[in-house]
Amino acid sequence: MKNSILSIAAMALLSGNAIAQQKPNIILFLVDDMGWQDTSLPFWNDTTELNHIYETPNMERLAKKGVRFTHAYACPISSPSRVSLFTGANAARHKVTNWTLKKDTPTDRKNEMLDFEAWNYNGLCPEPGLEHSFYAKCLPQLLRENGYTTMMVGKAHFGSIDTPAANPLAIGFDYNIAGHAAGAMGSYLGEEGYGASGKPEWAAIWAVPDLEKYHGTDTFLTEALTLEAKGLMDKALDQSKPFFLYMSHYAVHAPFGTDKRFYQKYMDKGLPHKEAQYAALVEGMDKSLGDLMDYVDRKGIADHTVIIFMSDNGGYTIGRADKNAPLSEGKGSLKEGGIREPMIVYYPNVTPPSTMNDTPVIIEDFFPTLLEIAGVHDYQTPQQIDGQSFMAQVKGQTGEKERALFFHYPNNWGERIQTIGAPQSAVVKGDWKLIHYYETGSSCLYNLNDDISEQHDLSACYPDKVKELAKVLSDYLRAQHATMPILKTTGKFVPYPDGEDVERVLPKDDETLVYDNPGDALHLKKGDMHPKMKGWSFYTAHEFNDKDTKKGLPLGFVEHRGLHMSRTAKVDNRKCSKVEDGVLRIWSVEEKDSIDNRFGKKVKYSHGCYRTSLPGSKEFWCNFTENMRIEIRFKRTPYVGFNDALWFMGNNNRPWPKNGEIDLLENPKKTLNDCAHFTLHSENHYAGVVGGGGSVTSSINLADMSQWNIYWLEWYPDRIVGGVNGQAYFEHNKGAD
Repeated sequence: MKNSILSIAAMALLSGNAIAQQKPNIILFLVDDMGWQDTSLPFWNDTTELNHIYETPNMERLAKKGVRFTHAYACPISSPSRVSLFTGANAARHKVTNWTLKKDTPTDRKNEMLDFEAWNYNGLCPEPGLEHSFYAKCLPQLLRENGYTTMMVGKAHFGSIDTPAANPLAIGFDYNIAGHAAGAMGSYLGEEGYGASGKPEWAAIWAVPDLEKYHGTDTFLTEALTLEAKGLMDKALDQSKPFFLYMSHYAVHAPFGTDKRFYQKYMDKGLPHKEAQYAALVEGMDKSLGDLMDYVDRKGIADHTVIIFMSDNGGYTIGRADKNAPLSEGKGSLKEGGIREPMIVYYPNVTPPSTMNDTPVIIEDFFPTLLEIAGVHDYQTPQQIDGQSFMAQVKGQTGEKERALFFHYPNNWGERIQTIGAPQSAVVKGDWKLIHYYETGSSCLYNLNDDISEQHDLSACYPDKVKELAKVLSDYLRAQHATMPILKTTGKFVPYPDGEDVERVLPKDDETLVYDNPGDALHLKKGDMHPKMKGWSFYTAHEFNDKDTKKGLPLGFVEHRGLHMSRTAKVDNRKCSKVEDGVLRIWSVEEKDSIDNRFGKKVKYSHGCYRTSLPGSKEFWCNFTENMRIEIRFKRTPYVGFNDALWFMGNNNRPWPKNGEIDLLENPKKTLNDCAHFTLHSENHYAGVVGGGGSVTSSINLADMSQWNIYWLEWYPDRIVGGVNGQAYFEHNKGAD
């Protein structure tokens, strides 16, 4: 009997391991600032001079097993690429368009000609509410929810210092070693504590964390990270679960250090000191790749471990001219040298060995592809996914060659030479590429098939192609509400590449739109995603004055006011309401926005929505008709408590409508422990209250809603569903406690 029990237990254990191994392990090997030709493995149809300088035998070894992608792209700067990688969103959408470091602090260098619209310089964020950040559910979190042990080793650079994503554990990693807010290492040398031996204030930012046991040794940073990665894989294998290892090297980022294991070899080749340092960094990185490949072979898991090799942006060429040849320029540029990357994928028994694929892919494509590799198909995220899976290309199929790839860098990097670091946007579509430069307002056109070095601007020869691609690029930027530079001389945004003005202002009164009944409300249930939380454009819903409060009111919207508020303040409603897609959207105004404030400084008002904090005050009431949806934006003030900011209520005299929705949008600039909540009352009595433990002044521009949290209710004859941003978080049945 005892043996039978043991046999059953053994079978169960083996069965569990088999189930775990149905999902492959995934190693994503990301190199920092590695150029397209910084390898002995050619990624072009010709072998280049650089291919003869560098020695990367393990990249060659990986490519013999898998597929080389010759048209792989990333962003020109680190943080944008890493946010795109882990969220699936293009940089124009996530708006983390430059490198990040300190909280609430842009990193753009001053520009004589341009200012820069506020971008998401706090990086990505796994929770709503942080200003100037991109709220997203990230790749490792989704993998962890689907049975993976998630580990990262090396450079993170997801979120600014003192923001949640500065710690990679916050975005879904089970383990993190050496990843923090900084985008570079204090030092490559163990003798210098990887930067820890520097001045305390500097070291607090730049020293690589978690590697104290190597301090004072001659262990080069690349080697230390590799040893740590193997230790984490040991832990993962003990758990009998598939693992995702994000091996994210600081190499080959500047300033270069001397890896003594390989440096002399390149000095003997006749390279100058700096280039010998760089070549040694490259070979040290390649050794790390080989060590991980050896590890999975030794552990017997090579047949179910996917290995993907990629760089986060082009090679660094400041002070190193022509080091990306045949490509032009380098990191910080939208020329090919700044965005085209060496990429290899090996999927055992899937990838055809020793093959090349020239299908264009871009960094945000990794998000859906890795989820597909992991067998994760049914997932929901608050962010829209721009990336497209390249799994078919992993299997050897040719993909869409004419797909447009978009690049947006509306910033000023700081290191400037040629067009490196300049504010610019680009589109690659088939063989054609258009780059638009915002300082000059000019565009360059290249045919990459004929001119991979981008030496011949064809814009004068093909004006129709310029016009076509400029519109494709501009339409995309408009659709994403992409951030844009601002001309100092006029205070206006630079035009889009097609010459059209950037609209960030509200239409005039005579452009009032009329509410259009949207039909049936969304029938959401707990866990569903809200499909309408993407993009805002601003319109006047109606005019509001003390002579005719009903002028231009949308159909189906009725206003009720308390008697003591019969004298209505004049409000410029271009600042507080709009109709879009059949939805009336309202947000509050404050004293400074009022044309004629008659209630004093303690009043916060907007038509049919708000009540005052004055004793004995009456509420403004709203009736709701069938299938009506209302969104309310509001701001806290120093003088109005949050609980008084908003109160929507129906009662027995105004029955619960069959279908409808209230969306409550909260300014994310809030104090700790403040939150939005809903109080749901009895049978046919409902209310939405946004409350918290205090109030805070907000200076956010009323016309810039891209960073606001969205709290919403949707009600049906028998229940209410509520949530935050895209995610439904609760259901409340009618009549329940």
